[in-house]
Amino acid sequence: MTEEFNVVVIGGGPGGYVAAIRAAQLGGKVALIERDRLGGICNNYGCIPSKTMIKLAEIQSNIPLARQFGIRMTSEGVDQKQMMESRNMLLNKLMKGVETLLKSNGVKIFSGVGRIKSRHEVSVYKGDKFEETLKCKNIIIATGSTGTKPKIFSGSKNIFTSEEFLSTAEIPKDILIVGGGPEGVEFACIFSQFGADVTIVEMLDRLLSFEDRDISSRVEKILKDKGVKILTNAKVAEISDEGKVRVKLSNGKTIESSKVLVSTGRRPNTQNIGLETVGVKTDEFGKVMVNDKMETSVKGVYAVGDVAGGRVAHEAIENGIVAAENTMGFNSSMKGRLVPYCIYAIPEIARIGMTEDDARKKHDVKVGKFYFKASGRAMTLGDSYGLVKVIIDKKTKKFLGVHMINERASDMIGEAILALKYLKADDVINTLHPHPTLVEAFREAVMDAYGMAIHSLNQKEKKVSKSLKHFVKE
Repeated sequence: MTEEFNVVVIGGGPGGYVAAIRAAQLGGKVALIERDRLGGICNNYGCIPSKTMIKLAEIQSNIPLARQFGIRMTSEGVDQKQMMESRNMLLNKLMKGVETLLKSNGVKIFSGVGRIKSRHEVSVYKGDKFEETLKCKNIIIATGSTGTKPKIFSGSKNIFTSEEFLSTAEIPKDILIVGGGPEGVEFACIFSQFGADVTIVEMLDRLLSFEDRDISSRVEKILKDKGVKILTNAKVAEISDEGKVRVKLSNGKTIESSKVLVSTGRRPNTQNIGLETVGVKTDEFGKVMVNDKMETSVKGVYAVGDVAGGRVAHEAIENGIVAAENTMGFNSSMKGRLVPYCIYAIPEIARIGMTEDDARKKHDVKVGKFYFKASGRAMTLGDSYGLVKVIIDKKTKKFLGVHMINERASDMIGEAILALKYLKADDVINTLHPHPTLVEAFREAVMDAYGMAIHSLNQKEKKVSKSLKHFVKE
């Protein structure tokens, strides 16, 4: 007799395994199908291994700071074999942790490729061999995405995606990074810190084009100070590989490099999983179309994370929770859930909400900034580049956007998320922040928007506002 489940989840990445656990917590009988390693790309070939490399690069970058304060420290270089072995031990530990969580919640795990056979059936394949069919009331698609390598980059063993690099972690002597988005910038920090000669080629006029201009310009300066060469407004026109890769750009320049990292985007993994069998709609790029409940065009079939247009792991996790709750009869929605974005460069970048350019198109705004070179805590960490920038609606005093660049921006952005959702400028100004810390910079930036900053000298054109609650007698 065929076993029947409330929910079958296809894909065991952050969105998939979290969806499976949440549905099981709510009393569902749940199956999860994973073709490779539990934890998906994020845990095994993306987020976690790359952040491990970033941490090691940060340690390397702290050597000059240690010397400055009299600690005699030198680096003997990188033992790449030991780096890989230690990192793989960490990844295996995380994978086993995900497996333990799933099993402790009663989720049944199937190893193989899941393909939708009908609205209430998912088949499991190992390679091309059919294994079995699972019957279910609901299906959650969480198959993720894959780094793309446009046709021009095919046919060379010296050209790879981030996932391919993170499978080997070989640090080249020199490298060309094609694409100046978050992934490209992160890898530029890793490679340059480990001594590689790095060049970034970006087709747009600046790196990190989705970020606030103050942030992206600061990132470019940091990378240039690290020795990274940056070429913007340039596309790859021709490639040849004769031992070294020769790349001809649209601006006429030619670059020779031993390795090329392609970081130009990702495509949803929607091929050969049976979407057409039940009529699940996708867009021209293969992204599954979903509503705010993460339900596809087919009732009872849901999609979460990258395959449905998500861009970051924590968005996939939230998608998975919403989808799982809806499969179990709840009425959950992604509406009103803010998604922060973090870039794990050196230093880190984090943001929530609008950029200044976008905010000014719709709002009359106040802008406040605080530079970490004026922060005692940042000085102890050797941070001379950090910045917090806030964009506030002048009339409502509500936050429209918060942008940060500093050593711990990904940890600091949490307060900004709460501020954007629930608070006004007055609330932050009237909240005591601990000193010395990095997070007090957020309050200083808000105070700067109203001409009240204590530790900023840039007050010439800002008049202290007396309209805030801070000045109102209780």
